[in-house]
Amino acid sequence: MNKEALKQHVCEFVEANFARFTTIGEQILHNPELSYREVKTAALAKGIFEELGLPVKEGLSITGLRADLATGRPGPRVAVLGELDALIVPGHPFADPTTGAAHACGHHAAFTSMLGAAIALCQPEVRAELCGDIAFIATPSEECQNQDYIADLIRQGKLHYFAGKSDMLYNGVFDDVDVALVSHASEFDYLPTGSNGFVMKHLHFHGKAAHAGSSPDKGVNAATMMRAALSLIDAQRDTFRDENHVRIHGYIADGGAAVNVVPEHAMYVMQVRGATPEAVADAAAKVDRCCHAAAVAFGGRVEIRNIFGFMPLKAYKSLDTMHLRNFRLLEGDEAPFREGVFDCGSTDMGDVSMVVPSLHMYFTGFQSHAHAIDFLVTDKHTAYATSVKMMALDVIDLLYGDAALGRQVAAEKTPMTKAEYIAAMDAFTSTRVFDAMTAE
Repeated sequence: MNKEALKQHVCEFVEANFARFTTIGEQILHNPELSYREVKTAALAKGIFEELGLPVKEGLSITGLRADLATGRPGPRVAVLGELDALIVPGHPFADPTTGAAHACGHHAAFTSMLGAAIALCQPEVRAELCGDIAFIATPSEECQNQDYIADLIRQGKLHYFAGKSDMLYNGVFDDVDVALVSHASEFDYLPTGSNGFVMKHLHFHGKAAHAGSSPDKGVNAATMMRAALSLIDAQRDTFRDENHVRIHGYIADGGAAVNVVPEHAMYVMQVRGATPEAVADAAAKVDRCCHAAAVAFGGRVEIRNIFGFMPLKAYKSLDTMHLRNFRLLEGDEAPFREGVFDCGSTDMGDVSMVVPSLHMYFTGFQSHAHAIDFLVTDKHTAYATSVKMMALDVIDLLYGDAALGRQVAAEKTPMTKAEYIAAMDAFTSTRVFDAMTAE
């Protein structure tokens, strides 16, 4: 059948299976799981892949898995990704009462779009019209929740990087992938022109304890040192270029333990974001200098631990044009669709986009905004059916016939090789110490 007829056939199949897709999405919604503990969701995906007759590789980056559909005809390999994990949002109506985990980012619906696309594309009459292969990849820990837990997994040698896609890249899961697609829930339909990368910093300020009332002059106040560093960082904001979308934010993890003791230790957990690796590095260096200056000013010591990061998301115009065309096919020319939007948030899909031509689409069907306690599905058909259609139609465009578009996209130049990516990521995980306590 021609491509238009094939797309229509797939859309009709999705409509006929809407109830099943809704059940899948709601099952994931009611079983939210945190980073590298997504065992129920992984088991659900494995069961569906096995039902479809696809060979499954599991235990990838602990809870991840991959199932491959081969058409039997040569062509590029397109990866369709789904994110397994939830967030810690205890106030969400569907939060796990024990862990606080909740799908307040809509991964349950986006994961359904991957599973639904697998079910639709595995139909023999659909497979017969495609060339190349499709890898359905379930990825853990996009949210990187409970970082102490993840750091312990790294210490045990079970992981190399914090984020699921990052670790999968390191371990070769994407080595044979030519094009990668992922979807994400949102309050509106859009394609970002890019998104921020980041580096996570733990800023440990060390001073000297003393009695805060009778002999504060004998101490070095680590909390005051931290406040001074934050003030200096704040004063740097007008040095950042607008197009670099720099964001610096975090929280005080430790500011002292007793009101009558000069704090000898304080800690600030910080995320430094930027639109390019260079912008992240520049902002991070300024943060380090400000911490150094505060240590010098107070005669203290600061230890800066850069524990992990994500790469910025690169958009590929050929994929964005393809997706917008399919959106219009499904929703019509008058449906609202945001273009030219830069996403100042971050995703480990940015890491994939550094080495593989990638599409990161956003779909609606939700109220409020991601990570909010009231981010909920309000239109089940859009969340659990239209999202499936969009993913499946994009794959069809890439692999239909002789897979001409897929081959074209696969040949596009990416910002980094895998080796360059690993070198850049490993540079994120460093520790710097500025010690002015012994300077005199």
